[in-house]
Amino acid sequence: MSSPPPTKPPRGVKQGKETSGLLMSVIRTLSASETNEQREKERAKLEKEYKKSDARLDELVAAHAQEMTDVMQKFSAVSAALGAWGQHCAAAEARLGACRALLRVRRDDLRRLWADARTHHHALRMLTDIERVVVSEREARELTAAGRVLAAAHALQAALLTARTELPHVHALSATTAHLEAKKKELVDIIVRRISEAVYRDERAPLSRRVSARRRTALLLAELTKSEEVTDAYLQDITPEFEASLTEDDKTFETTVMISLEALGVLEQLKEATEKFKVQIQNELLEVIDSVSRRIIDDVEIEADLEGEEDGEVCDAEEVTEMGRPLARLVSCLAEEFKACGTRNKRLLQLWRAALQKHRISEQCLHTEQHYWSAVQQVMQLLLTEYLEIESVNLAAVRASSVAPDAGADLRLADYFAKKRPQRRRDKLFKLTAAPVAPDAAVSRRQRYPLVCRPQPALLHAVLPALHALCAHLERPGGGECSLRAFISDYVRWGESERLARHTRALIDAAMRAPAAWRENCLPPGDTVGSRPVFACCAEAWGALRACARAARRCGGCGGAAALRVLGGALDALLQHARAAHARLAPAAPARAARWLADDDIVRFLQALPNYRAAVDRTHYTDKELKQAYEREAEILGTSLGDGEVSKREIVADINTLVDLALLCESMYWLSANIKTLPAIASAPSGVGGGLKLNDKFTAHIAAAASNFESVAHKCLLFLHLEMRIECFHYLGQEEKVEGSESSEQSGGAGGASRLAHRLLAFHEHASTLLADSALAYIMSGVGEMMSAAVVWRWQSEAGAAGAGGGARLAALRHCLAALSLPHDGLHAAHAYLHLLACTPEEIITSVREKGPQFSELEYLNAFKVIGARRGLSPTDMRAQLKQLSAALGHVGVTV
Repeated sequence: MSSPPPTKPPRGVKQGKETSGLLMSVIRTLSASETNEQREKERAKLEKEYKKSDARLDELVAAHAQEMTDVMQKFSAVSAALGAWGQHCAAAEARLGACRALLRVRRDDLRRLWADARTHHHALRMLTDIERVVVSEREARELTAAGRVLAAAHALQAALLTARTELPHVHALSATTAHLEAKKKELVDIIVRRISEAVYRDERAPLSRRVSARRRTALLLAELTKSEEVTDAYLQDITPEFEASLTEDDKTFETTVMISLEALGVLEQLKEATEKFKVQIQNELLEVIDSVSRRIIDDVEIEADLEGEEDGEVCDAEEVTEMGRPLARLVSCLAEEFKACGTRNKRLLQLWRAALQKHRISEQCLHTEQHYWSAVQQVMQLLLTEYLEIESVNLAAVRASSVAPDAGADLRLADYFAKKRPQRRRDKLFKLTAAPVAPDAAVSRRQRYPLVCRPQPALLHAVLPALHALCAHLERPGGGECSLRAFISDYVRWGESERLARHTRALIDAAMRAPAAWRENCLPPGDTVGSRPVFACCAEAWGALRACARAARRCGGCGGAAALRVLGGALDALLQHARAAHARLAPAAPARAARWLADDDIVRFLQALPNYRAAVDRTHYTDKELKQAYEREAEILGTSLGDGEVSKREIVADINTLVDLALLCESMYWLSANIKTLPAIASAPSGVGGGLKLNDKFTAHIAAAASNFESVAHKCLLFLHLEMRIECFHYLGQEEKVEGSESSEQSGGAGGASRLAHRLLAFHEHASTLLADSALAYIMSGVGEMMSAAVVWRWQSEAGAAGAGGGARLAALRHCLAALSLPHDGLHAAHAYLHLLACTPEEIITSVREKGPQFSELEYLNAFKVIGARRGLSPTDMRAQLKQLSAALGHVGVTV
């Protein structure tokens, strides 16, 4: 039988047995049959089927016998091979068991070795950490000495972190850790000092140092690349490598501060450093004062060696003495230094704020610009307290609280002033005394910083310009009044104003009480109003007034109004001296001019005339109006003389007295004109010292003071005016008593007219160089009218002049007026009266009837008396002539 060989079923698939169905059917049949007969049937059926299947099997076996034989042979071979492999497997299993045992032993050895290696690794790492911790101090010290604070901070912080985290239980390192903590604090102090030096001493080298080109380029690039808004990203590139790459010329304020702040951040000391920096602000500013003071002292010594000049009190244009110039330079340099430090401090705050943001620290701990400027004001107050010798300062926190409520508490500056505060309350905040400073006190002052000059209160005005600029910088828009300005204002109000008042009064008193006072004259300074000579004491007094006004102007908004009040007292003192001098220089009774000046009616009459107003008020009048005024004046003054007799003792015989009065008159006018300029001198330009605004009360007081000096000048002017007219009556009216006889006149001499001319010319020669043109014109103009009145009165006397003598007298008077450059019109009345005396009574009566009266009735009567005496007319004829004259005067309706 040829049938295909059996195939191996696929793996995982099981072939079901063919007899399983039959078997199950048999079982079900047997179980279902209920009787033995049925079971027999079923058994017989099964046997039949069995035999059939057995026969089938035999057929199949016979058909496949050869194949089965082959299979059995192969099976035997496979069984033998499997047996052999079984033996090999048993041997391999035995060998594997032995290997497993050996591996277990090796694993234990390896585990032990790994544990030992692990132990050695930890030991080596611990030794390495210990070595790092131990040597970090030296490394940090070397890096710090090299200026690499950031690398030193990283080294210290890494060592401390290792000691805290990796070696917490190594008790032997506790001392080393404590030493590292101390080094950390020391490094923080060094970094804070480095930041302070960058802020307060950056680029402040000797004046002769020149910055290199590379340095200037680095500074310029740093300035150009500087950002106003600084964030934490601005500090990301600050690493020890960046610090190591910087050369000396590449280092700027910006890089120094950023590296220092990053080092503080690495050390986790940013917050603590802010407190340290804040409390050191005042000490650093004092160090700035010390450094600048030493530089100025060295410069002054160098300049003194080069120039060889001696110390002196040489004043410049602004009344700053040679002694005050070093202090003025000191304050000016300090103001510039403080402004520069303030700019750097502002930038420092921006960088510091960014560093705090980077390390996630609150900004509340950071100081502000107000802390810095409050400290600047405090140290400047301390500086002024020493240099100005301010004995007590009690500006209290009332001023400071309005500017910086917590600045004083943070900076601990109030303690210094609390020590200076007196035990008992005083009425004034400041007291300036001339007592010398105690030696120990002076030493204690110089221990803080050297003094560039000897302290004294008068040095305030040398430093005021720089202080005004500093205060203006502090009071930027919205800043309000700074405490420094309040300090200076209170000092000026309570201390400097009193010192200035005493100083100004002392200068005025010294000038007025000097031995040569009111005797020597001089030309006024070129920067004043007027160029005519004045008394030297008045020029010195004006210098004191001008210095006082300039001092008030320099004070400006810092108490300048209080300093202005000093001018009022100084002007009052000067006015008292001027009035006293006028009382000494102006002759008193029996001088006729003094008596007339004491008569209010005469003074009012003179002051009401146009010629006086033209001289005093510069009012313009026509020549006709002035001539009428002088004629009216001559008429009234001539009438006031009564009988016309002026004795020698009623005139001022010494021409020097009149010259002194003229000089006093011009000095008073000069003082008045310059006093009117005091508001312009005292008013500060816009922006200087906060501005000094003059109130109406001060302006009115200055105007009143100038008017008082003008009144003294007016008295001198009126005295000279009257004196010249009184002398005309004296020399022309009292000629007989002066001459002793009339022979000189009759012999052709001019007599008193010549002496009057000599007197007038002498006075004019002296006064023309002293008095202003208007004042001199008021004194000398109108003299012709007064001469004419005097001559007419003289000819009306019983001993009237002869015809020839009268002509000579008028000729002398004309020559005198010509020499004085005065018109001759004033002598017209005298010339007409001289012709009147040469006529007969009949001719005079006829002229009155035809032309009207040319003189008053009294003058006609006196003329008739003189004519009657000359012609020898009898009393009867005279009465007849007088009746005709009265009728003629009454006929024309003239009231005499």
